[in-house]
Amino acid sequence: MPIVHIDHIDLHYDTRGAGEPLLLIMGYRGSGFLWREELLTLLTRHFQVIFFDNRGTGLSDKPTTLYTIPMMADDAAGLLRHLRIRRAHVFGVSMGGMIAQELALRHPQLVQRLILGCTSCGGPQATLAPMEVLAKLIPPPDLPPEEAVQRQWTVMLSTRFLETRQLFLTTLTQQALLYPAPRHTSILHMMAVQRFNTYGRLGLVTAPTLVVTGAEDVIIPPANALLLAARIPRARLSMLDDAGHGFFWEASQEVLDLLPQFCYAH
Repeated sequence: MPIVHIDHIDLHYDTRGAGEPLLLIMGYRGSGFLWREELLTLLTRHFQVIFFDNRGTGLSDKPTTLYTIPMMADDAAGLLRHLRIRRAHVFGVSMGGMIAQELALRHPQLVQRLILGCTSCGGPQATLAPMEVLAKLIPPPDLPPEEAVQRQWTVMLSTRFLETRQLFLTTLTQQALLYPAPRHTSILHMMAVQRFNTYGRLGLVTAPTLVVTGAEDVIIPPANALLLAARIPRARLSMLDDAGHGFFWEASQEVLDLLPQFCYAH
């Protein structure tokens, strides 16, 4: 499995397909494996797909020192430079959408088009989830790993999806348990998210931007997508009905329709 050494740590990554480069950035505690094989395979019909494990996740190094969103954006930039990719479309979800914002602001020359999924600008202007929702994302230390993962799904996915897609949830749980993030990653990622704030800089985003969210997202409520779309110059907004925070799992066909249409538009 390919490994690149960036800023004193090893990052695991993979690249597949042909076409214009599309960098995928996963969110809080999640490794690149959570994009799921089915979605990756379908995206390779349109793009050269690049995905990786953020520091603290998957097969990448998991330092116990401070993490910041700008630091993780620099990780992503380092990966693109290692691959000699001059410009890429960038699709980040949740915390990955925060990393994508910082990537577009810190390394604008690398970002061709920006897709921000189920994310926010952070800071005091962001609309926060209720504490009981956020509590589901940081499991108690004594909770068995499988129960901890299943607990997350109750807030990540819409009620309808939870009730009707049991086989999918079982497979997703198995994938999440392959490379579980250690407890210190949960804490360090959450601290990075809490310090993140791009509100005052969003007007500086130069890449054409698409903001996507699920209408039933309770982790990062849709009001955040409305704010991003209003603050980023000429941004487009797509609100997906009957989908929660994990819209890229629940509404994967809509994602597969949206991304090529947006990225290849003249």
